[in-house]
Formats: sequence, C-alpha cells, structure tokens
Amino acid sequence: MKYKLLIASLLIMSLGLAGCSPKEEPAPIEEKKISIEMAKSELRDILLQTAISGTFKASETVDVASKAMGKVVSVSISEGQNVSKGQVLFKVDSQNIQSAIKNAQSAVDSAQAAAATAQLSIQRAQEQYDIALVNLERTKQLYEAGAVPLTQLEAAESAASPINLDLAKAQYYQAQVSVANASRSLGDASTNLVDYTITAPISGVVTKVNVNTGNVISGGPAVSISNLSTLSLETNVSENLINYFSVGQQIDVAVKSADNMSVTGTVAEILPPIQGSLTYPVKINVKNPPAALKAGMFGEIKIATESKMNVISVPSDAIVIKDGNTILFTVMDQKAEKIVVSTGLDNGEFIEITSGLESGTDIIVKGQNFVDEGSLVTVMTKED
Repeated sequence: MKYKLLIASLLIMSLGLAGCSPKEEPAPIEEKKISIEMAKSELRDILLQTAISGTFKASETVDVASKAMGKVVSVSISEGQNVSKGQVLFKVDSQNIQSAIKNAQSAVDSAQAAAATAQLSIQRAQEQYDIALVNLERTKQLYEAGAVPLTQLEAAESAASPINLDLAKAQYYQAQVSVANASRSLGDASTNLVDYTITAPISGVVTKVNVNTGNVISGGPAVSISNLSTLSLETNVSENLINYFSVGQQIDVAVKSADNMSVTGTVAEILPPIQGSLTYPVKINVKNPPAALKAGMFGEIKIATESKMNVISVPSDAIVIKDGNTILFTVMDQKAEKIVVSTGLDNGEFIEITSGLESGTDIIVKGQNFVDEGSLVTVMTKED
C-alpha cells in the first residue's frame, strides 16, 4: 500500500514540474516572393493598323480553244511548262483542209489560164478591129470615087464593128472575176489551215491541259496559260477603309505561307462596289515575284488607320484593371507599388499612357496579375 502511494506521489510531482517548464514560441511564416520581370516605359510611335487579306492570282490567264474541229494528232506541251508567245501547243488533223487548199489552187490555176487566153483573144480582136478600121477608111474613099459598089462599103462597115472586141473584153473581165474568186477561196483555205496548228497567244506557264493525242476536239478550252511574271493580290475593301487606297500606291504585302516574306506591290485597280455589297474590289500587282511566292497563296496588308507619335508607352499586357482603375506596378524596396494611369491609343502590342507615368519608369511587365500593393517580389531577368 505504501509502495502504491509513493508511485502516485512521484507521478504528480513529475506532472507539476512539466507544467512549470517554459512554452516554445512558433517560428514566424516567411512571406513568399512573387517572380516578376520589368521593363522601362518608352517614347515611341504607336500605329493602329487594320489587316486586310486576299489571294494571289496570275495577272493574266488565257484559255486557248481550237477553232478547227477534228482529231488531235500531236500535243507539244505539258502542265507546268513555260511557253513563249507563238509556240506550238498542239495540232489537229488537217488532211481535209489541205485537200481543199489543193483544189482551190487548181481552180486558181485554171482561172488564171482562162484569163490569159481571154487576154490573147482581146489582143487578136484588137488587131482585127484596127485592120477593119483601116480597110473601112479605104473603102469609103473608093466608094466616093465610084470605084466600089455600096455593098462593098457596107461589108467594110460591118467588118469594122467593135462587137468582137467588146465580147473579148467581157470574156477577159469574167476570167478575172473567176481568178479573184478562186484566189479568195484559196486564201480562206490557207487561213483555215493555220487554225489547225494551235499556238500560245501569250508567254507564260501552262496551268491546264485538257487534250491528248487522239482526242476529237469539239470546242471548249483545251489549254490554259497564265502569265506569272506579275501576280495580283485580289481583295475586297470595306467602304470605311477604301479611301486609304489609291491607284499607283506602293503597299507591303506579308505572305505567311512563303516563310513570312514581305513583298512590295502597286495598287493597279480599284473597282466600284459589288452590287448589293459595301466592299470595293482592289487589285495589287507584284511584278517579278520571288520563286517562293505562288498563285493561290494568301497575302495580308496592314493599313494604319490611326497613329500617335513620340508618346509615353508600355506593353499592352502590363496594364491591370482593378477596382475600376487602370494600374501599372513598379517596385520599391522589393515590394510592388501601384501607379494609377490613364491610357490612350492601344494597338494590341503597346498602349499609350496619357497621364500618371513618366518615360523611363521601371514597370512590371510579367507577373503583374499576381501582385498587389505591398507584395514582395523578386525581379527575374530573361536569362533566368
């Protein structure tokens, strides 16, 4: 019993001593720093631009059709091939027209021979007529002298009639008409023969071939040729932007699909609005385009519709809207400090600061959405 009382007393004493020991204070919680990046406000020109896109097309495309009907006997070109004006594209069977030319030539030869014969007849008739006139004059003198009877004079007068000469001249005229008609037929046939050899009307690139050897031509485009020495960006411009364009104006065109290249074009056409639309078709020509720029690619032009020159500006993303205020953050003693500002023109990349900030001020441009007045920050560099 005494032993149990001794154990209990010792336990009570140990608990009392534990309660009298000093209490340990908790460690203070360190505020986490927010990583940020900074840049300076700068004076710069701010342009508000509107993007307009269009499609590049060949400045000239010609569809070539055959005037002659018939069987294709040869095709001399293929798609993608460069051709020169006048170069043979394909030929159509011309046997029938060649036969017609041969017959027309024979008709010309015959008509010319008949005309030559008629001309000789005129010469003979003229000679006979001249002799008859001389004979008539002599007969008249003899008749007046009483040396010949009246019947001989009448016979001489009859022989001196120009009727045979006039007839020969009429026959020669008719022969000349025949020569002219035959020559015209020959000319028509020869002209038609040209239609059986189809040539390129312009220099350019063959973009489509719709014929093959053995096909029968029956009309419609057979070959398409595009002049790619000049490409045209065709676009439609709204009425509120059309006055920014003028014929002859130089404009830069960006082509993303061609390694983001930029080419310079010239406004070639501004057409009236499409019926029922408020957009104006505009054509911008690019002469001697680089090889990477091809018909069918999209191009984009940017028109500066508003500008502010040499104004205080910051990156547009640096702006924070809080409690109805437009705010920028700077850093003071490793803490974020807000600056209430007023803004102006914003082009999506940079924004004009009209009041509340001076040029050259350090501002937070990354991490600004995670800080507030007094937040601890650590400045990171781009290398970090």
